[in-house]
Amino acid sequence: MSAVPPVRAVVFDFYGTLTPGRSDAAQGRARRAQAEAMRVDPARFDAELTATVDERFRGAGGSVAGSLRWVTSRLGVDVAPPHLDRGADVRLAAERTFGEPRPEAAEVLRALQARGLRIGVVSDCSAELPAYFAELPIAPHVDAAVFSFVTGHRKPEPANYLACCDALGVAAAECVYVGDGGSDELAGARAVGMRAVHLDVADETGSVVYGRHLTWDGERVTALAEVLDLG
Repeated sequence: MSAVPPVRAVVFDFYGTLTPGRSDAAQGRARRAQAEAMRVDPARFDAELTATVDERFRGAGGSVAGSLRWVTSRLGVDVAPPHLDRGADVRLAAERTFGEPRPEAAEVLRALQARGLRIGVVSDCSAELPAYFAELPIAPHVDAAVFSFVTGHRKPEPANYLACCDALGVAAAECVYVGDGGSDELAGARAVGMRAVHLDVADETGSVVYGRHLTWDGERVTALAEVLDLG
């Protein structure tokens, strides 16, 4: 029997894992504010954002403002540049709030690094996360971050998991992957050879999670800090 490779890296999902979940109500308020800033119909804008998650997460529009221009053009609306810029500012601020890490996140990552482990982040995301990630308190403790908006690939496709492993200089079998289960990410991580762990936390109840069809028979933790206790 071949030996199990030692763990050399821990790779995390971002939204709902390193951050708390966001509620439908909070997301709805944020989208309404963005629509009002651009002077477009809030209900149509909200519906179009939901309908275009896959395209937006794969890089549609190329930037925060470009993504909004792409969405509103699909509605047949030509938003004036000042209003588009205002909408982009409102959206980026809202997403930055949704991207505030859990209070314990930076310390958990720091403690893992202190053990000699490499830290990665793989996120299905729209334009905003790549724009603000470097400002986050966890950023100094992340050795590699891979964003679907940049690569054009989404979980559970293997590309971003493997790109993160390459950036960390480790094999997939040497990685633990931790996520809340969105985008069928745990099965995707397991399929490339990672040890996948479900973060099953109470604040995910009622939160917005894209593409979660979770029937998980593997490891789970109920708090981010419990990752430190994984053997």
